[in-house]
Amino acid sequence: YRKDEDGEPEIVPEEAEHIKMIFNLFLLGRSLRQIKEALERRNVLTPRGNTEWSLSSIEHILRNEKYMGDALLQKTYTVDFMTKKKVKNTGIVPQYYVEDDHEAIIPKELFYRVQEEMMRRASLCKAAVTRKKNQKSRYSSTYALTGMLICGKCGQEYRRVTWARNGKKKVVWRCSNRLTNGVK
Repeated sequence: YRKDEDGEPEIVPEEAEHIKMIFNLFLLGRSLRQIKEALERRNVLTPRGNTEWSLSSIEHILRNEKYMGDALLQKTYTVDFMTKKKVKNTGIVPQYYVEDDHEAIIPKELFYRVQEEMMRRASLCKAAVTRKKNQKSRYSSTYALTGMLICGKCGQEYRRVTWARNGKKKVVWRCSNRLTNGVK
């Protein structure tokens, strides 16, 4: 967005395409790192005009309600009007949510699907081999079956393993419990 002559938000078409691309890539299963690499390959500039994207700026875009046309007011507030120091509002002053405040870049349904996908990815567990009890992990978009295949005998997740025999490599999925503890 940029401000028009009346000070109202106006969509910048070229940049709006990049925002749509970020949301769509995320829903296609890409990780924040893969989206970052895609943006940098296409020489897309960050909102501040840099060529290198940070993962936090991509995550901020995916969480920002302004792209669906809504606005959350008073995310920050001024502590001292003399120094003009602003701090993040953690409930000290009331916040106001305005629906359909301005023209949307992405549909609300797309925004909400991304929020659901972010929560789903955050709730996935690490493979049993690498996690501590009840420890959560972040989403990995590398292998589609990670975290989905469960052993019918012990209930542990399957893990992707590469076998190498006679100079040939073969990818197989094995029970992580068996890989750690052996056949017994």
